[in-house]
This record gives sequence, structure tokens and C-alpha cells, in this order.
Amino acid sequence: MKGKKILGWIIGIAIVVGLGTWGTFAVLENVNDYKAIEKKHETAAADEGDIPQDVDQEVVNTPIALDVVTLADGGDGHTFIADTHSFLNDTLGYGGVNSADYRSQRANAEDVLQALKGAKVKNKEITADFKKIEEYANVVFKEDNRDAMVQLHRLFHDLDIYFNGYDYDQTWGVTDFEGE
Repeated sequence: MKGKKILGWIIGIAIVVGLGTWGTFAVLENVNDYKAIEKKHETAAADEGDIPQDVDQEVVNTPIALDVVTLADGGDGHTFIADTHSFLNDTLGYGGVNSADYRSQRANAEDVLQALKGAKVKNKEITADFKKIEEYANVVFKEDNRDAMVQLHRLFHDLDIYFNGYDYDQTWGVTDFEGE
């Protein structure tokens, strides 16, 4: 009887250790996948100063010229869209919307609203998309509204693909602008 009890303990410990090891490797694999996705969305230096290029990917959508969007502070639309999308991926992506810290989402919404204030846009579809972004950012700034956070993320996701020319082609279809 004592031998069976010890054998039971050994088997139980082996199962726990095995599951723990498997879980660790599963988490690490997801982290590596996430890092690969993040790398795709890093902003690369502009090629010849007119259209940004990401060196790690094939361009499927044509990036828009830098002068199409100029922020009031002189910043460009490419960096604004890529950086905001990256923040939203980090904080809301992969089911993170339910556990996202509202204070950081509110601060981001405030940053978005400030960036759009006085922006010069030379495209009517992008202007319409920025109006939608402004509406959702205002909602997020005023209240902890997870649906508005998701919609804001989707707008930046689609613009990041169409505006910055990323090769990823799965979009939510929420933007007026769909490339040129």
C-alpha cells in the first residue's frame, strides 16, 4: 500500500511538472509570435524622405506620401498612426481589452486628440477617418468604454495597413481610406 501511495505521488508530480513545462513553452512561443508581429509594425526610416518603407516586409499596399498628413506639431501621419496602433496592440490586442488599464487608454485618447488638433490632411477619406478617430477618442477620454477602445484600435489597425503600406492584408473594413 505504501508503494502505491509513493508511486501515485511520483506520477502526480510528473504530471504537474510536465504541464508546467508545457505551459511555459506555450507562453514563450506566443511571446515570440507577438514579437514577430510587433517587428512588422515598427516604423522604419523614410526612403528618400518621401515614402516610409519597412525593411522587413514586402509592400502590398502602397505607402502614402509623407506630406498627406502633417500634425500641428510638425510630426508626420505615418509615425502617429504606427505608434498609436502599436500602443493599442500592446494594451488591447489578444483579448487585452477586458483587462486594459483605463488610465493609460484615457491618456492615449488625450494624446490622439491633441495630435489631431490642427492637423493638415490632404485626403478627404483620411479626413473622414480622423473624424471617426476623434469621436471614439473623445468617448474613451470621457468614460471607460471598451467598445470605443476596440473601434479606435480597429481604425488605427486599418489605417496602419493602408496608410503605411504594410503587407498584412486582414482589415476590419472600418476606414473610408483604403489606399491609393
